[in-house]
Amino acid sequence: MPVYEDDMTHWLWDNAQRYQWWLEIRFRAAKTPGMRYVGDTNIRIRVTYGEWPVTIAYLGTRWHADERAVVSFLEALEEDGLITRRKSGLITVISVCGFEKYCFNMANDGTNTTCHNSGIEPQMLPQDNMSDEEPIGMTIETQEETANQTQDRTLAYLDKRKNIKELFIESKRAHEEEFLEKLKKSDTALTEMAKSLHCEVADLIPLADDFSNATISTEDWHSTFSAFKKHFLNWARLRLKTTKNEIPTKNQPERGYNPNAGRRRGPITPDCGLIED
Repeated sequence: MPVYEDDMTHWLWDNAQRYQWWLEIRFRAAKTPGMRYVGDTNIRIRVTYGEWPVTIAYLGTRWHADERAVVSFLEALEEDGLITRRKSGLITVISVCGFEKYCFNMANDGTNTTCHNSGIEPQMLPQDNMSDEEPIGMTIETQEETANQTQDRTLAYLDKRKNIKELFIESKRAHEEEFLEKLKKSDTALTEMAKSLHCEVADLIPLADDFSNATISTEDWHSTFSAFKKHFLNWARLRLKTTKNEIPTKNQPERGYNPNAGRRRGPITPDCGLIED
């Protein structure tokens, strides 16, 4: 599979794991319309050119990732205009935008070929029309100008990608803060969590703040409020369990410590009531 210049300037290039996921989506997308199996199930559906039918659970297992991370990754690709998605129950059909760009192979005879039945004409490379009489100085100047233009376009593209990524992170951070405030205002949700965790509602408020700060700092985004609550419940249970285990440990004497070790028995006197060995 060829690597394009756009790939090397895209934010995916900085993360080897996510770039590998993106390559697999491009590779597994249908080269021709027809019936395809959905992930590792026995369900078959009809897909069109550039589509890949999967389930989120299948991608999570295949990529060794949490389902929230998979959903967040697909959302990022969709916001960047690299894919579109359509859902039918648990089935997600991923469609690669501009798939004809990635569906490219080189034949054994050196000619360019594209996907079968895609309806895309092979693009021939332009011939070098430079005559022998063209001055060498003009050629060098043209090459330098082209290099400068390419560099300018690359820098502009990188700035655009950086701005898009910052806007994406800011949007996700705002969603997390919104989920936190919604949880704090939901007496019903907090009461149910307190009963499940065997603690007071007042104990959950500072834990919720710590949880939100931790997920934002690690960019562990949640797609829905329900996912946010479920993750917080598991996180709070582990935190409370760790806290309870630390308290008895602090109150216990050090290993090997004998509280009577420092005492010295005085001399036995005839009238003390003790019998000397």
